[in-house]
Amino acid sequence: MTKFGLGVAALLLAAQPFVAGMAMAQQTAPTGNAPAAGVSADDADKEICKGEKPTGTRLAKKKVCRTKAEWDEYYRLQRTETEQMQRNDMANKTPKSG
Repeated sequence: MTKFGLGVAALLLAAQPFVAGMAMAQQTAPTGNAPAAGVSADDADKEICKGEKPTGTRLAKKKVCRTKAEWDEYYRLQRTETEQMQRNDMANKTPKSG
């Protein structure tokens, strides 16, 4: 395999966790603060713990506990920030006429 092929393979492997995380965030995040239809208030107050990997390490895992409503808000804010960064990046790359 050539160096280029190895580079592409490494890039694809490195991007998988990011793409999977974005897909999961889009699936689990509601569009508002209120619990989704069919979800009771008790479900929104249920505490959910997840393991997050801090930046800069492959081994350490940090346990983060939040209620379902807090996780939903967290994912909504993350999605909003990502979309804003993507819009700003595209605005900077748009050729200016004139």
